Amino acid sequence: MKRLRSVILQRIVLTACVNFVISGMFTYFFFEYILKDQMIQEDRAQLAQTARQLEYMSDDIANFAFTLIISEPVQSFFKTYNDLPIYDQFALFDRTMDHLDSYRGLRKEVASFALVLPDGQTFWSEAGYDDYFAGKLQEPWYANFVRSGAQFALTVPHRMLLTASAYEESEMISFIVAVRDIAQPNREIGKFIVNLDYSHFRELLDYGSEGFEGLVWLNDAGDVLYARGEIGAAAGIFADTSDAGERFERDGAVVLVDKFEKQNWKLAAVIDKGALLIRGRVVIYLLVVFSLVSMALNLLLMMPAILRMSRPILRLYQAMNTVSSGNLLVSVDIRTGDELERLGQGFNRMVRELRVHLEESIRHEQEKRELELHLLLSQLNPHFVYNTLNAVIYMARRGRNDDIVQMVGSFIRLLQDAARTGSEHALVTLREEIALLKDYVAIQAYRYTDLFEVEWQLDERAMDGLVPRHLLQPLVENAIFHGICPDEDGHGTIRISAVCADDHTLVIRVEDDGVGIEAERLAEVLERPPARSGSGMRHIGLANTRQRLRHLYGGRAELRIDSVPGQGTAVIVELPLQAERSA
Repeated sequence: MKRLRSVILQRIVLTACVNFVISGMFTYFFFEYILKDQMIQEDRAQLAQTARQLEYMSDDIANFAFTLIISEPVQSFFKTYNDLPIYDQFALFDRTMDHLDSYRGLRKEVASFALVLPDGQTFWSEAGYDDYFAGKLQEPWYANFVRSGAQFALTVPHRMLLTASAYEESEMISFIVAVRDIAQPNREIGKFIVNLDYSHFRELLDYGSEGFEGLVWLNDAGDVLYARGEIGAAAGIFADTSDAGERFERDGAVVLVDKFEKQNWKLAAVIDKGALLIRGRVVIYLLVVFSLVSMALNLLLMMPAILRMSRPILRLYQAMNTVSSGNLLVSVDIRTGDELERLGQGFNRMVRELRVHLEESIRHEQEKRELELHLLLSQLNPHFVYNTLNAVIYMARRGRNDDIVQMVGSFIRLLQDAARTGSEHALVTLREEIALLKDYVAIQAYRYTDLFEVEWQLDERAMDGLVPRHLLQPLVENAIFHGICPDEDGHGTIRISAVCADDHTLVIRVEDDGVGIEAERLAEVLERPPARSGSGMRHIGLANTRQRLRHLYGGRAELRIDSVPGQGTAVIVELPLQAERSA
């Protein structure tokens, strides 16, 4: 019962797989809605911590700049510089820069200062009267600030010299604040710029972006102040973060957005869902191990029960194979005291009843076939008798006595043949069948003068072969009334041939050159029950002929039709060649 055991094992494995899927769905739910949310909350806390540090840092820088712009030296410089003589201007510039340098050590991010007067004069702490920094003010980072109308802001990162003696420009970020006269707050007297080393911001954000696929820092104008990781994908995401809320998903990623409390800045982190799955793979590994162990335990616990169940079923299976081979003299002895024993008893009872039923079925089938054949051959068509006698009357009036003698003789022989019933007359020699067929053709020829002619091609070796009675008559009848009569030419030829194809097969062919049969009607002609014909001698059609061949020969006989519309029809019958029975 190897197959049964395999099926049971497959069911157990399938059950384990279903459990695995259900567990996987539960784990996915847990991961999707609980574990993943927990990891996202941890990432949100990390993002918020980085944002607060950045916000504190920017607030300190802003307060640092606000403190400087209200100091007396800086206020005096912006208000009196243009009113002083050149010598005093130099002295004022030196005092102001000394004052600013004294504060520089308070903030490690500060690289330099710049003062811009309302008339555009620019003074850089590293080279006071050099035009280098004035040229930098023509770049977008400063022009965007002026265009925005803001009172203070951090610019986007830009490149400039760290000191006047530096050989290469470094990446900087500047804090610009509009300076107002403390005596007249509505009066703007210039702009104060604190140039900051961008590397300090980068270090903070690089450290805060660990664990994220991307991190972006945006100012209130939407300019990117810092970007790391999947920036290509982030560019489209951050375009609409103002309406997306603090968390949204897009393109297989989770985006967390933290908005600064005082400034309209945003810090956005991109978290790949696949990375979340990798972080939660420990739970998945535990699930896989648990499922495999459970499956192994199920198999170990079920194997003894499978073996106990399969042994009696194996005996029952072998008995069923014996019965299927045709041996009904078999029984099984199963003593398990459960449903399997009752199943064995039911099998034994079924075999006994099947044996009795089969014997009765064989006897009934034989009686049925004999009755069907008897009824099939005993149904004389009254229309044929009427038409034949009417033709005799017609010829008698015409004085055609010789024709009457021949026609009545043929008719009498047909009636004598119809009186022969019983299974012993089911098969006749082809010679006898041809003789009766010639009588039938003669009668039809008298009735339908000049309508058709018959050509005979008979192999003498085939004449002693046995064929079913009245095998050819319905074939010729169909050729006359369904092949030639509908033909507009009004005349046709019927060819009847019989040959021995080999030592075991008799081939009979009835062919006409009439109207033929459409291809779609061939199956209908062979399968439908025959309708009564007013011209046929007996109620025997092609469907009945085919059924008789199946009853008498099983699958060894064949009837087929070859037909071409407008050219004619050929009916071919192939029978196993049987010699004439001895008296």
